[in-house]
Amino acid sequence: MSEIVAAYLPEFIIILFIIFNLTASLFFSTYLYKLSKWVTLLGIVLAMASTLYLQPETYAFNNTFLSNFYTLFFKILILMGGFFLTLLSRNMIREKRDRAFEYFSVFLSGILFAMCALSAVDFVGLFVSLEALGLSCYLLLSLNKNPNAKQLTFGYLVQGAVVSALFLTGLSLIYGMCAQFDFEQIGLFLVNSMHSGSQPQVLLTFSLILMICTFLFKLGLAPFSSWLPDTFEGASYPIGAYMSTIPVLACFGILSRILMIFLNYTFTMKIVLAFVAVITIIFGSLSAIRQENLKRLMAYSMSVQSGIMLLGLCVFTTYSLSSVLFYLFCYLFANIGAWSAIILLYNSAKLEKLEDLKGIIYHRPYYVIAFTVVLIALAGLAPTCGFVAKLYIFSAVARSGFIFLPFLIIAMLGCVIMIYAYWRIIRAMFRRIETDIEIDTHVISSKFILYGCALSTVAICLIADRLIQFCQLVAYYM
Repeated sequence: MSEIVAAYLPEFIIILFIIFNLTASLFFSTYLYKLSKWVTLLGIVLAMASTLYLQPETYAFNNTFLSNFYTLFFKILILMGGFFLTLLSRNMIREKRDRAFEYFSVFLSGILFAMCALSAVDFVGLFVSLEALGLSCYLLLSLNKNPNAKQLTFGYLVQGAVVSALFLTGLSLIYGMCAQFDFEQIGLFLVNSMHSGSQPQVLLTFSLILMICTFLFKLGLAPFSSWLPDTFEGASYPIGAYMSTIPVLACFGILSRILMIFLNYTFTMKIVLAFVAVITIIFGSLSAIRQENLKRLMAYSMSVQSGIMLLGLCVFTTYSLSSVLFYLFCYLFANIGAWSAIILLYNSAKLEKLEDLKGIIYHRPYYVIAFTVVLIALAGLAPTCGFVAKLYIFSAVARSGFIFLPFLIIAMLGCVIMIYAYWRIIRAMFRRIETDIEIDTHVISSKFILYGCALSTVAICLIADRLIQFCQLVAYYM
C-alpha cells in the first residue's frame, strides 16, 4: 500500500473509476447515462489531486514502475486533456446513452495506459502499455455505427499490428545485443561498449528504427501517416480530439526517454529522425491546404505539429527537450480549443466543411474570435503561445549545429504553408455572406473550453519565461 501511495496513486484511482463504470454499465438504468460523465470527471480530478502526494523519484512493483518529476509533468498534461475531452463528449453520450458507461470505461483505460507507459522502466512494460493504449483507440473508433468507419477502424487496426510487429523485431535485436530489457541496464551496456570499442553501431541504428516505427504510426508521422485523414473523418468528433491529444502526449513522453538512451551512440538516427520530421511537415502542410473537411484538416494539423516537435527532439539536448515540453503544453490548449470549436459548430448546425462556415462571424462573433485565436496559436503566430513555442523549438534546432540548418529551413517553409491551411478556415468564417446558421448557446461545457483555451493561449505568453524555466527543470530531472 505504501508503494501505491508513493508512486501509483493516480493510476490506482483511475482503475477504481474504470471498475465503477464497468459495473454501472451492467446494472444502472440507461436514464442515468449523464452520471457517467460526472463520475469520470470526478475520477480525473481526484487523480490530478493525488499527484500532490506522490514522492519524488520513487519506484514501485519491484522497481518496474517509476514516478519522478518528468513522468508527473506528463501525467498532469494527460489528465488535463482527459478532463477537457470528457466535457466535450456531452452530445456523444447523449446519442449513445445505452453505452455511455462503456465509453468512459474505455476512455479512462486509454488515459490509464498512457500514464503507465510513461512510468515503465523496461521495454516489456512499455510494449504492453502501448498496445493497451492502442486497443483503447480501436475500441473508441468502433463506437461509430457508420459502416465506413468500421472499415477504416479495421484498416487502422491492421496497420497498428504491423508496426507492433516491427517494434518487437527491433526489441529482439536490442535484447540480442544487451540481454536486457531494462532501460538503465541497456544504457550501462552501451556505455561499456563505447569504452571497449565494440559498439554495434549499424545494428543499433537498425533496431532503433524498427522500434521507432510504432511511435511514428501513433503520431501520424511519415511514412505511417496514410491512416490519419480517413480515420479521423470516420471517427466521431470527440474521438478525433482524443486521438490527437492523449496518444500524442504519451508518445512524446515515452519517445524522449528512449532517445535519451540511444541517441548519444548513433548519430545516424538523429539524421533519420530529422528527415522524417521535415518530410512530415512538408507533406502534411501540402495535404492540409487541399482539405475541405474540418476533421481531415485537423488530422494533418496533428501530423505537422508532431513533425515540428520531432525535429526539436532529434537534436536532443536539455534545451531542445525543454522546448518540446513547452510546445506540448501549448499544443494541449490550442488543439483542444480548436476541437471544442469544431465540435460546437457540428453539434449546433452539423457544420463539417469549410464552405459551411461562411458568414458565421455575423451570428456568433465571440465564438469566431475565440476559434480564430486558437487557430493562430496552432499556426504559431503572435500574440499567442504558439509563436513563443515555435520560436523556442526552432532556436533549439539552430543551436545544435550547421548540419541541422537545412532541416530547419525546410521545416520553417512547411510551417508557412500550414499557416495558409488555418487561414482558409478563418477566411471562410469572416466572409460577407448572408446565412441563417443557428449556433446553440446552451452548450456550456464546449463554450467554457473554447473561451478558456483561447484565453490560455494568450495568457501563457505573459508567463512564458517562467514556464520555460519550469520545462527546463523537468527536462533536467528526466
